[in-house]
Amino acid sequence: MNQDAIRQATALLIQARHTGVLLDGLPTSCCPQTVDEAHAIQDATAAALGDDVAGWKVGTPIDGKIVRGAILRSRVIRSGGTIAAALVPLLGVEAEVAFRFNHTLGPRDLAYEGAEVVAAVTAFPAIEIVDSRFRDYRRTSLIERVADCASNGAFVEGPAQLMWTKFDLSQLDVRLEIDGQVVVQRIGGHPAGNPLLPAIDLVNDLRHSTGVRAGQVMTTGTYTGLNFAKPGQRVRAIFDTFGFAEVQL
Repeated sequence: MNQDAIRQATALLIQARHTGVLLDGLPTSCCPQTVDEAHAIQDATAAALGDDVAGWKVGTPIDGKIVRGAILRSRVIRSGGTIAAALVPLLGVEAEVAFRFNHTLGPRDLAYEGAEVVAAVTAFPAIEIVDSRFRDYRRTSLIERVADCASNGAFVEGPAQLMWTKFDLSQLDVRLEIDGQVVVQRIGGHPAGNPLLPAIDLVNDLRHSTGVRAGQVMTTGTYTGLNFAKPGQRVRAIFDTFGFAEVQL
């Protein structure tokens, strides 16, 4: 994929963001074929929007290649805040545990050990709001979704859990509430078991390029699956004794 194709895909995705007119798909002339091409479109989108990359969501690998989705700074919300439902009309919501990097883990040849990542981060409860710049989210190809910041719409950041290493993150008691009604409740359920594991994988992928800056975040998958809210509703992700995050739509 050449730079003209990347620019074409970027322009279409940005137009969909600005106008709300969703895409049926990317034209064959600029549709990514690889994870690296999809990531290049993400990077170009953030740059063209003039937005900072506050961090990443980590997705399911494709052909053994780790997948990331840029979380844009303008779409990060503190727990208890509000986001206009019109900005994220799909209104997919997921309860997650994320990690803030207190120290930079920069580019280097040697792989980062898990203990180094643990020492660099603090965990916190979060909500990912899933959205799409494509008309039919479920029928859109996975690689196009990756190009679209892996369908990240917004990210709700809960308070830091300073004692997070004392918790078994694979066995947290979690529930997702929408307007006070429990939609999902379970123990554990993260697709990787421990959400730290995909974060370590992404750190080691990014060490070949940008590295991870202090202040950036990573969120690595949902404990509660993808659920859908409606405009005007309040969403809470509650991890018993660990913490919670909430947002008004």
